[in-house]
Amino acid sequence: MAGNLRRIAFAAGFSLAGLTVALSGAAATDLDGPAIESELIGRTIVWWEEGGWHKGHLLLSPDGTAEISVDDPEPAGDTGRWVIRGADLCTVWGDLRGGREKCYSVRRGTGGRFVTSGGNVFEIRDVGV
Repeated sequence: MAGNLRRIAFAAGFSLAGLTVALSGAAATDLDGPAIESELIGRTIVWWEEGGWHKGHLLLSPDGTAEISVDDPEPAGDTGRWVIRGADLCTVWGDLRGGREKCYSVRRGTGGRFVTSGGNVFEIRDVGV
């Protein structure tokens, strides 16, 4: 009897651990293209690097144009274009990165924030908020 209870307790614990992993994985999945558009496009975004070296503002306009400001460590700004390729948000800037396109997956983070595969955190700051 005690052996059966141990097996049941082990199986229940193993199943619960698997369910926890499955749920946390589902909560941390990358956004698809339509979700990126509905969540980020046309909204004022404050961004920063997870390491904290750079921060600024980003606007991805519905017409495909983009504006970025780098507020720290040294003020700068640029304009460019954005596009969604599959489930990635891609940007190309006039000067930043030498005009090369770079694409990132975007994942919903905690507290209403978004995290890119490049290590940037996005937070929506719409007018009046």
